[in-house]
Amino acid sequence: MLKSLWPRSKKETPDGTGQNSESFRIHDHLTYTGEYHLERLSKLLELRYQRKFRWDTDRGIRDMIRFASQVQHQDIQRELLLFYLNCSPAIQDYLKTGGLVDEAHYIHNPTDES
Repeated sequence: MLKSLWPRSKKETPDGTGQNSESFRIHDHLTYTGEYHLERLSKLLELRYQRKFRWDTDRGIRDMIRFASQVQHQDIQRELLLFYLNCSPAIQDYLKTGGLVDEAHYIHNPTDES
């Protein structure tokens, strides 16, 4: 229901599949909660791996998500999932199809409970 209420991006492609990774601006679709989880994810990555990412730019967010999806640390994976669950449907779709998240990651391949 919330997905249908969320305003659609004006930059959708004619076939309705969304945007490519270069034209989609993550920062334009962030919510306050999403920013909060990105900031926490950034701090965790800095503490655990001494990697600094700028979460206030699209390039920094993409690099951070790409790196976080590849590491096997429980706190980082939890924060990445919280970001995913609390962001707009446009970002969720982008994370599933934009090539940022590692192919083996659970965001890309959710478990089928049927």
